Amino acid sequence: MSLSLGDRLGPYEILALIGKGGMGEVYRAIDTRLGRDVALKVLPAEMASSPERLERFRREAKVLAALDHPAIVTVYSVEESDGVHFLTMQLVAGEPLERMIPHGGLPLERILEIAIALAEALAAAHDKGIVHRDLKPANVMITRDGRVMILDFGLAKVADPAATGGSEIETDLRTREGVVMGTIPYMSPEQVSGRSVDHRTDLFSLGVILYELVTGERPFQGRSTVELASSILRDAPPPPAELRADLPRPLARVIERCLEKSAANRFSSARDVSDALRDKSAEVPSSPARVDEGFWVAVLPIKYKGANPDVLALAEGLGEEIVTGLSRFSYLRVIARSSTERYSGEAVDVRSVGKGIGARYVMEGSLRQAGTKLRLAVQLVDAMSGAHLWAENYERTFHPDAVFDLQDDLVPRIVSTVADMNGVLPRSMSEAVRSRKPEELTPYEAVLRAFGYFERVNGEELAAARAGLEVAVRKAPAYADAWALLALLCAQDYGQGFKVLPEPLSSGADAARRAVEAGPSNHLAHVSLAQVLFFQKEMQAFRNAAERAVALNPMDGNSIAFMGELLIYSGDFDRGLALAERAKQLNPHHPGWYWYADFYNAYRQGDDRGALAFARKVNLPGHWAEHMMIAAACGQLGEREAASKALSTVLRMRPGVAATVRQDIEKWWEPAYVERIIDGWRKAGLDVP
Repeated sequence: MSLSLGDRLGPYEILALIGKGGMGEVYRAIDTRLGRDVALKVLPAEMASSPERLERFRREAKVLAALDHPAIVTVYSVEESDGVHFLTMQLVAGEPLERMIPHGGLPLERILEIAIALAEALAAAHDKGIVHRDLKPANVMITRDGRVMILDFGLAKVADPAATGGSEIETDLRTREGVVMGTIPYMSPEQVSGRSVDHRTDLFSLGVILYELVTGERPFQGRSTVELASSILRDAPPPPAELRADLPRPLARVIERCLEKSAANRFSSARDVSDALRDKSAEVPSSPARVDEGFWVAVLPIKYKGANPDVLALAEGLGEEIVTGLSRFSYLRVIARSSTERYSGEAVDVRSVGKGIGARYVMEGSLRQAGTKLRLAVQLVDAMSGAHLWAENYERTFHPDAVFDLQDDLVPRIVSTVADMNGVLPRSMSEAVRSRKPEELTPYEAVLRAFGYFERVNGEELAAARAGLEVAVRKAPAYADAWALLALLCAQDYGQGFKVLPEPLSSGADAARRAVEAGPSNHLAHVSLAQVLFFQKEMQAFRNAAERAVALNPMDGNSIAFMGELLIYSGDFDRGLALAERAKQLNPHHPGWYWYADFYNAYRQGDDRGALAFARKVNLPGHWAEHMMIAAACGQLGEREAASKALSTVLRMRPGVAATVRQDIEKWWEPAYVERIIDGWRKAGLDVP
């Protein structure tokens, strides 16, 4: 069954076709209930028409759904709508590994990260009795933050003694002359010859992938399917060390053992492969490539020296979820946990760790328990300079049955404080490239440079940031972050009245569209789209985009606050206030503009004293809007001296403000409230036409 853009299967709306295979067609879809993108695989009609096969498939799909590993795509559900049977799965954004293997292979440290992640994922699958049987670089996705994800289990074999007639998961196989199960260049000898296979067939495929990662070439060659199959069965590939002079011998031995023709001579389990790779990891030199690529972030395992297993589980969970949370921010490059786990339980020198794994920034933390009290201490260090950029202590009451609640409380606060657009990391990264000329910046650095505008909010800063982004999108036209930041700046140019561009709103609309096309699951792309739609007064479309942005990254306090503010201005007061409050909870050290939403809500209701209190919390002396709000509230309250002082500050910043302020404020506020704030300015002494 073929589906088109906009078609629906139950609550799922089809966005695009992303793949085809013997197991059916795969679509990108949005779950309209949760507002998240999913991968949706429609099953072949011949399977759906057989109750026995369908029931067996459902049973086996449950086994796949039980796989809980960060490097394996998650199966959400098996569903049916109008007679169409389909699976819903996690949608992974990134690049297939096959597109990332250069001539001569990848850097050794990156190879080790990928190898360990693959081996551990296979171990998790094998522990559940699941054999992949089609492991290849095309089925391995590298996400935007560098994580490894194994995708299609469409050929997987599920061990199920109760089932007869084989596994329904293997329905991708179409047997005919010259075609056998799997993808031939990555198949084991037992697969090629049609013999029974077990978990060790995946280890052979892993060996083929590692060989290719190391050398840039496949170990077995052939001009035809028959020649390639014959090579797999009979030929010994050139030793990888002969093709890669810097390959450590221990790593070469791991690859060679995985590629043994006889399954009995390979490693006995994927867990053994992982252990062997970890044992040899210290012998793989750190690649300088990661440092050259930009501002990498590492999160060390949270340390806990006590004996309480529940607190130990909390420490492990916090470390994992902080990495996952940081990875939600497309502009952060987060080092995989496989590179930091070696430091678990150790007292380390952060600068040495950063140098060793190529991280500019290192986060470390510790947990201590005293009775029912728990204290988490976290700090972020610039490993290059040794400077402490941020530190915080969190004290909570600990209950063993509330470990997940604690994680859900602490992780978003930590992540948002350091990662969102006004967070510690973006500020530090932006300042590091601030002095560079636009043409000298890489596209990634141009995005980082653009964050500086949101610290200063003036026309000069906007023009400098925009110049870098214009170069970035020419160099990297598919870079969603660059398009999203460009759209945000264009819309800010319009909203703030800087007049850097002749048609900023139309330019912003085009950039936002390009951002969403390049990154459908990029939350900044949807933030930029929401801002443009707000200024275009397309309010329902704006609200949809705003909710989409919040759903895509619920840990981005900056975006949540901004979407909340705009929702209030659009008249959705309850939702807007809830988001604004959530943003302030995420980061107690938030920027002062988070209070604009509260000012507006109080002022529109005639609570001028409350509005004045909120305006004075803003504390952005360089931004004219704060002083205008103080002037309006003081004007309504009859406090002429304070109102006059605020107006004097505004007039120094924007001498012609009286002539333009109505036009400026109408871009943001509803007409009824525009008149009330202008009334406040008139009472403050401003002659507004």
